[in-house]
Amino acid sequence: MTNISLNIITKNESENIQKNFSWLNKCPNINEVICVDDFSSDNTIETLKSLSNKNKNVNFFIHQNQLNDNFSKQRNLAVSKSTNNWILWLDPDETPSKKIVNFLNNFNPRYQSYSFKREDVFMGRTLKYGETANQSFVRLFNKNYGKFKNNVHEVWQSTRSTKNTNLIIKHYPHPDLYSFLHKINFYTNIRAQELYRKRIKTNLFQIIFFPLGKFIQNYIFRLGFLDSIPGIILALTMSFHSFLVRAKLWKLWQD
Repeated sequence: MTNISLNIITKNESENIQKNFSWLNKCPNINEVICVDDFSSDNTIETLKSLSNKNKNVNFFIHQNQLNDNFSKQRNLAVSKSTNNWILWLDPDETPSKKIVNFLNNFNPRYQSYSFKREDVFMGRTLKYGETANQSFVRLFNKNYGKFKNNVHEVWQSTRSTKNTNLIIKHYPHPDLYSFLHKINFYTNIRAQELYRKRIKTNLFQIIFFPLGKFIQNYIFRLGFLDSIPGIILALTMSFHSFLVRAKLWKLWQD
C-alpha cells in the first residue's frame, strides 16, 4: 500500500472542514494530514482536532504560518512537512468523488503526478459550462518532482509526466454572493500586487475591454448561458474580477 499525505491550507475554514471530510476514514492509505493554517480566528484548529479524534489511524499535524499573499508558499511548506512522498492536496471546500476514493485505495503509481477534474457547485447548481467548466488540476503527485508556483491560483508544476484522469472533485466555493464578492476583492488585491511587482502596467483600453471580453467569452462562447441564472451571475462576477485587477493595478502605478 502506498501511503499518501493529505495537504490542506486553511483560514477560518471550520464550517467547511465539518462538512467536507467525512470521506477521510474511507481512505486507509492516507495516514497523515498536514495543515498549514493562516492563524484562523474561528474554530478551525479545534475542528481539525475533532476530525483527528474521529480518524484515529491518521496523524494530524498543524503548522501556523502567515499567508503574506502567497498561496504557493503555504502549499510548498505543507509539502516539506509531509513524511510521505505522495501528496494529495485539497481545499477545505472540496470533496473527492467516490471514484477518487476508490482510486486512492487501490493506488499503484505509474506516473509522478495525476490530474483530476473539478466541478463547481454554485448557488445549488453544478456548473457545466462557462469559466469553471472542464478544468483539470494536478492534485496527486510525488513531491520529489516539482513544486507549487504562482502567488494566487497556485498550481503544481511537475518535472515529470502527468496522467490526466476523468475523476472528479466537487468544489463548493461560494455559499453565498457576499462571500464570493469578498473572495474576489481579496484575490484581486493579490493579483494586482503580483502584476505590479512584475512591472506590468495597464491602460484604459484594458480596464474597459478585458472585462467585457471575459464576459463574452464565458457567457457566450463557453456557453455559460446554459447554466441559467447561476451562469450569468458567475460570468458577470468573473468579469468584475477582471475589472478589479486592472483598476487596482492602475491605482498602484498612480500611488
